[in-house]
Amino acid sequence: MTQEMLAERVGLYSLLRALYTYPLTESLLKEVAGLTLPPTSPLRDDLAKMQSSRNADALNLEMTRLLEGPGRTPAPPYASFYLHDKQLMGPAAIRARNTYLTWQAWPDSGERLPADHLALELGFMAYLADLAMSSESDRPKALAASYAFLAEQIIPWLPRFVQSMLQATDVPFFIGLAGFTQTAVQFDLEWLTSLQSTHPQPAFSAPTPN
Repeated sequence: MTQEMLAERVGLYSLLRALYTYPLTESLLKEVAGLTLPPTSPLRDDLAKMQSSRNADALNLEMTRLLEGPGRTPAPPYASFYLHDKQLMGPAAIRARNTYLTWQAWPDSGERLPADHLALELGFMAYLADLAMSSESDRPKALAASYAFLAEQIIPWLPRFVQSMLQATDVPFFIGLAGFTQTAVQFDLEWLTSLQSTHPQPAFSAPTPN
């Protein structure tokens, strides 16, 4: 495990959080357009689909239809919707909220989003990734919590959400985003699983006070 690898995780989850936060901005799309990946990366094809779309207005119209509403949306970005029979603000939202509070990491969002919105869950992963990178003493706990949050809070519903997106859109950007998200999160879970098998840690211990 290197500092570069830890920093890449911060960048990955920060980017994913931004990509599920409405509205998409020109600066964010420019950042996506400038990304490069090795030829062998499993994320390369999906990134190319995302890079083929640069019109923020058009993408935000589709994002509203897919994820935001008003009205019925084909791919609601909430864990509770998929885990609790289409119920919003269900137990998954309560679990996410309690986890953020345990880590004193309540998301800084201008909107009052439910705690189990995908953008907030990915933002919490970015917070843990940053803590793992910046604090050697808190690194084991932050990585263990990352594993637990992915395995217990995100992975149980993410494939169903991704499938809903893929079935509901023909816009390359969102097709690429769905695949990119699924692959990136799955690979990170596999890496965190390998760490847990060699260095198990309590998953939800709070970070060491300063």
